[in-house]
Amino acid sequence: MVWSNKVMIVLDRLLSVIILNLLWIMGSIIGLGIFGIFPATYALNVLIRKEEFFNDFPSFRKLAKEYFSAYKQNFLKMNGVGIIYFLVLYVLWIDLQLVRGMTVGAAIFYYPVLCFIIYVLATILYTFPIAIYTHGTFKEKAKLVLSLPLLLPLHTVFSLLFLLVLLAVAYKYSIVIPLFLISTYFLCVDKFISGELVKKRIIRGFE
Repeated sequence: MVWSNKVMIVLDRLLSVIILNLLWIMGSIIGLGIFGIFPATYALNVLIRKEEFFNDFPSFRKLAKEYFSAYKQNFLKMNGVGIIYFLVLYVLWIDLQLVRGMTVGAAIFYYPVLCFIIYVLATILYTFPIAIYTHGTFKEKAKLVLSLPLLLPLHTVFSLLFLLVLLAVAYKYSIVIPLFLISTYFLCVDKFISGELVKKRIIRGFE
């Protein structure tokens, strides 16, 4: 009986992960892709931090209600952040292509630009916990987000490598993308990164 209960708990946790992933996909589609990714990811992180959703085995209806509540409330704000990231990465990508076409000095400029692109991608990891769990102006939060990849280099590298591993698995087994990819990544990285941020008193503990 104890064994069967454990199996049911595992299956229920797995179902919650799948539901979260499907909600993220729905949120991204509703926002027409590019305008839905950041609000969808923000709402996903809000749910992840509400541990009662995993302790009380909530229904899809309850999860969806909380998810889209967070999604709607922060849609414009998170899209603003997303547009900033998109523009910065787009400019850096153009720079990278220009550097690759250079006959002289390509090696000198190529790797610094590439490293800066990776750095900007790394800051995205910290955007959501900082947005959810800190108070302050946009400028104050932006400074904190930009500094964290440098303050937590090991956590940043591990999180980016973990993303590459998940993408490799998803490339080989495409079923992973609609069922597990995004929710699994943020569930794991949240515990890893946010736990360290709480220790350093950068963010508050889980509420």
